Formats: sequence, C-alpha cells, structure tokens
Amino acid sequence: MEKRYRIEGSIYYITSVIYNRLKIFTQPSFVIPILDSLNYYRYQYSCKLIGYVIMLDHIHLLLFPQQEKAITDFMRDFKRFTSGRITRQAKVEGKTEWVKNFEEAGNETERADYKVWQDSFWEQSIYTEKFLKQKLDYIHLNPVRAGIVQTAADYPYSSYRNYYLDDHQLIEIDSQWY
Repeated sequence: MEKRYRIEGSIYYITSVIYNRLKIFTQPSFVIPILDSLNYYRYQYSCKLIGYVIMLDHIHLLLFPQQEKAITDFMRDFKRFTSGRITRQAKVEGKTEWVKNFEEAGNETERADYKVWQDSFWEQSIYTEKFLKQKLDYIHLNPVRAGIVQTAADYPYSSYRNYYLDDHQLIEIDSQWY
C-alpha cells in the first residue's frame, strides 16, 4: 500500500468510486444511506463537511479533519458501513445484478462477502482558499458536466443546494470552515 502523507490542518478533497463503476446512486434509497453515514461519521471523527456531491458511480467530498488520522478512519468506516447498507438495500429491492456484482467483487478481493467500493480512495490536500473554491466549484458542476442536469441547482445530491439555495434538508454542511 502506498504511504499517505498528510499535512495537519489541511482540508482534503476526496474521491471514492463504486467497484466496477456500477451506477447505483440513481434513486434516493441508495443515496440516503450515504448522506446518513456522512452525517454520522463527520461527528464521530470530528470532521467538518465542507462540500460533497454524490454522482451515479462515485462521490466527491471536501473534509476538514479536526484530529490526526481522521481521514483514513473516516473513509474506512464510512465505506464499510455504507457497503453493508447498500448491499442490504439492493437485496430488498431485488437488484440481483448489483448484488451479484458486489459478491463477485468480494470474491475477487477475498476480503469481504460483498464489495461495493473500490479499494482505497483518492485524496488531495487543499492548500489555499482559491484552490478550495476551485474544488468546490468542480464538485458542484460535476453533475452538469456529466450531462445529468442542466444546472447545478437542479441536482439534489450536492452541497450546491446548501451554499446557493440555503437548502439544508438532506444534510447540513460546514460552510463556515475557516
């Protein structure tokens, strides 16, 4: 495993992808567990959630950990817990192809019965306010660039709604991060 270097006090831009890029975040029953878990683990690990977008097959987060090692622990537990919830939801809803895919992925890696997320995650330290704003804009415009919606305001699973529409129904974010 590649060694990770972290700069204390940094905000992190994080990307995590569904195994085999299966497009599972197409309906609320699969997105709500992600939002619930983000909310839970941000408090569990004292992380500020500055921004997010839940795309069809991946997520982007802007997290500001308040303690050392919080990002690794946060992502490990977040991915483990959401994998279980997503797998159970797929079984209940009869998404047999998804469950089969999760099971095959688990067999491939031999670390779990079902695997939803790709190994590890990608992270990048945010080192200036300008860079943070660039990443926040990138996150918010991702659904538009992907052709899912016409405007960022049309996409429900993004912190764009928190920042620009004052809509905090799905999850609260830490817009006062400084």
